[in-house]
Amino acid sequence: MAAPIQVQWLLQSVAATLLCLATSTQVFAQTQSVEAWPSGPVKIVVPYAAGGGTDIVARLVATKLATALGRPVIVDNRPGGRTIIAYEAVLHDPADGRTLLFNNSSHTIQAAYNGLRYDPASDFAPVSEVALAPMVFVVPQSNPSRTVPEFVEWTRRRPGKVSFGSFGVGTASHLAGEILNGAQGIDMVHVAYKGSAPALNDLLGEQIQSMFVDPAAAIPYVKSGKLKALAMTGTRRWKAYADVPTFGELGYKDLSSSGWWGLLTKKGTPPELVNRLAAELKRIVAMPDVAERLEALGAEAFASTPLEFEGSIRRDMARWKRVINERNIVLE
Repeated sequence: MAAPIQVQWLLQSVAATLLCLATSTQVFAQTQSVEAWPSGPVKIVVPYAAGGGTDIVARLVATKLATALGRPVIVDNRPGGRTIIAYEAVLHDPADGRTLLFNNSSHTIQAAYNGLRYDPASDFAPVSEVALAPMVFVVPQSNPSRTVPEFVEWTRRRPGKVSFGSFGVGTASHLAGEILNGAQGIDMVHVAYKGSAPALNDLLGEQIQSMFVDPAAAIPYVKSGKLKALAMTGTRRWKAYADVPTFGELGYKDLSSSGWWGLLTKKGTPPELVNRLAAELKRIVAMPDVAERLEALGAEAFASTPLEFEGSIRRDMARWKRVINERNIVLE
């Protein structure tokens, strides 16, 4: 009987050893995964002032990403210069995964700018989208318009006296206003700001009369009754704005696409770091608290692979280029 007992003991010992090796390998891999990330804090550059929708979502992502990477993740607001200041700040730093760019779909409009010292299509590496989000067209509560057609007629009776704000020249909010101008033959005057927060402040104070803005920034004012939401870009209604029609419903083809929020980095960042970031973002946006927070902001949690995100960006760039050419918009 001694031999079978020895064999059994040997098998148990081998099994225990294999289990320890597997556990050690897993722990080592996890440790290496964290240690492989460059030391020091990670910086997420946002091209707009603090308080706007892009900034709000960037900070939500930063908090979760800090836990995932085991590194401090800070948000660095670099508003102004038609978002160029922020882009050049990212390009100034090494492509080592420690400096990231968080923007909305206005990124896809930059390709139409004249005189850029960089190429937004080839100098930045897409990581992943974080959320899909439309823009909402809002007016002060005192404006008598309750619908887009009513606003168009109200504006038409005041040629040159109605303005619309945007969070920067050449941003999606700017071009959306120009599309509405062209589609209806009205002449709203464009007023550019360094982000949605200062533009909303002037809209609330009625220094400007309307604005296309991200739903995250506008929703507290819509809920409190200080602003009226007349329509949303895209083709489907959003839970946070269930009673607000879409421009798609109203027949505005060029305002029937939703935008996005997403993370990019400098081209040349090691692929393993880009893929790690994309994988972490996929886990982050799947978290119930993140999805609920984004939904409350009027957005839908959504992650993509770097390749998928790149395809989406290139399609959007082609669409905006067509719109800019058709409307004869010059972006200097």
